[in-house]
Order: sequence, then structure tokens, then C-alpha cells
Amino acid sequence: MSLRQSPSPGGGPPDARREHPHAQPAPKLVDFCRLRVPLPESAWIARFSREFPNVTIEVLSRLDVDRTRSLTELRLHIPEPGPWADEIRSLPKVSGVEELGGAPGRVHLRVMHRTSTFIPIFRDLRLMRRFPFTIRGGEATWVIVASASKHRALLSRLQEQVPTAVIESVRHNDPEAPTGLLTVRQAELLRRAMAAGYFEVPRKITLTALAKEIGLAASSLSEGLAIVEKKLLERLPTPE
Repeated sequence: MSLRQSPSPGGGPPDARREHPHAQPAPKLVDFCRLRVPLPESAWIARFSREFPNVTIEVLSRLDVDRTRSLTELRLHIPEPGPWADEIRSLPKVSGVEELGGAPGRVHLRVMHRTSTFIPIFRDLRLMRRFPFTIRGGEATWVIVASASKHRALLSRLQEQVPTAVIESVRHNDPEAPTGLLTVRQAELLRRAMAAGYFEVPRKITLTALAKEIGLAASSLSEGLAIVEKKLLERLPTPE
């Protein structure tokens, strides 16, 4: 009895053209899209942010309570102590504020409020914003992970409410993924500085104020950020 297998019709090895039973489909391509969105005047958080443009709002998470109400946890990066919870409590469409504590330069709050008019857009398109994200001067900065067609659809829907909404950048790799360059402490310093607007133009917070907010000496923070910047800049391609 011969153990040789008959050649395949195409002349190649038997079953050479047969698909592997465990082959995985090619992943769909997605992009990391960064949007800058001026919030509509009807939004309570826009009103607060425009009234206090030197406060950076870091939105940590959001929960649907029902179809019309949301619960949002946020951190305010503040220039000075004050009745910040009361300011938010007095806004239209805010039904409750819970103070969760804080630290020098920061206030941690949980706010019950009427759901934003943007949320139905995200529901319809099955999209999510990455948390945390920041709001300053009435403008939100969001990162959305989706296909290019979904990004275009989202921008189109947003511009129906705020025509000045724009896509700032699109990347094919995760802009927030660990690079292996920074230590955990360095990555946290960079995140805190970016959230407070230290790298914005013009700068939204001084080195001294940021150091006080984080709880470091200004000289230590300056040295730490210089090391972070050096590590990141060394990875940039050298101009030819």
C-alpha cells in the first residue's frame, strides 16, 4: 500500500491552497483621532469653563443615569482655593454636586446634570471618547478610536451643532501607549503638566503654580520635565 499522496490539481503540495482552519481575519484599520470641540453655550460645563478660563477641567468618567441625566466625575485644576463646588451647583441643568476631596490646586467632584446634546451622536455612531479628557476655556479635547469613515461621520454630526469643531490630528498608533522611554513617575508628570495646560501656547499655568499643584519644588519639577522633554526629543527623526 503506497503512502504517497496524490498531487493537488494545481501541481503544488496537497492542500497548499486550503485556508488554515485557525487563521485569523486581518484586523480592521482604526485611527486615533484628536478633536478640538467648542462646547455649545447650552452646556453647563461650557458656561463654567468660559466664566473661569484659567481652570482646567479634567473629565475622569461619565455614567448615564437615565436618558436625560448623567453623572460625571471630574477634577478641577484651580489657580486658588474658592467655593468651586458652589459655583457648579448654581449652574442651570446641574441637579447635584458631591465633593470627593482634593489637594492643593485640585478639587475632585461628582456632578449630576442634564445629559449633553452630544451624547446621542456617540450613541448613534457607537463611539466613545477616551477618558480622561480636558476642557479649558469652553473647548474640549477628545481622542476617538475608530475607522476614518467613523471619524468623518462624527465630525459632520458635531459640526451641525458647533461648526468650528475640528480634527486636530490623526495617528495610526496609540498616542497614549507606553513608549518604554519614560518611567511611571515621568509619565505621570507629563500627564499632569499637559492636563494643567503647561505645554499650551500661550502657557496656561506657570512652572511655580504647577509645582505647587503637584506638590514638588519648582526646581525638581523643572528638572523632571526637562528630562522628559529630552527623552522624547531624542526619538524624533534627525532632519536631513
